[in-house]
Amino acid sequence: MSNGPPSASLLARLSRLDAALSERIALRPGPWRTLALVAAHSGDSPLWLAAAAAVLLWAPPAWHPFGLRTLTAHLLGGLTAGLLKWVFRRKRPGGPDAFLYTRLDHLAFPSGHATRTACMTVLLAPVVPGWATALMTLWAIGVALARVALKVHYLSDVLAGLALGCCTGVCLLGLL
Repeated sequence: MSNGPPSASLLARLSRLDAALSERIALRPGPWRTLALVAAHSGDSPLWLAAAAAVLLWAPPAWHPFGLRTLTAHLLGGLTAGLLKWVFRRKRPGGPDAFLYTRLDHLAFPSGHATRTACMTVLLAPVVPGWATALMTLWAIGVALARVALKVHYLSDVLAGLALGCCTGVCLLGLL
């Protein structure tokens, strides 16, 4: 018999399930873990912010929508994820690769990488061919799962981030 309210028991069970599923996705050192590191870091904001700035500064005007949409996705996607991280204050799982992340950002829910990559995918979909949108969707999911495989996020962190990024992107489409 539980001492707390039924919702606390359900939340505890869901949290244990999330941790167990996340642990099953986690990778041990080896080539797959190295690939996960590359995939996870392919969604890093400094990389995409620099790319967006380069496009806006030096590319022909026809490329500016790509730069603007990428910049918007990373700034506003990052802002929405950052605000929600502050609200929920969930700590990272703390795997071996989490040291840098826990120093820079010790909060996990929702995943900023998942939010930004999903938001960018949605915002770029109207200006790229369908096959590119499909590849970007797979890439965003790969970045999210790589974050779980490296134990810097729980599965629920990246699923929430992907959903938040898609919702943010859809809302921003009306503004762009």
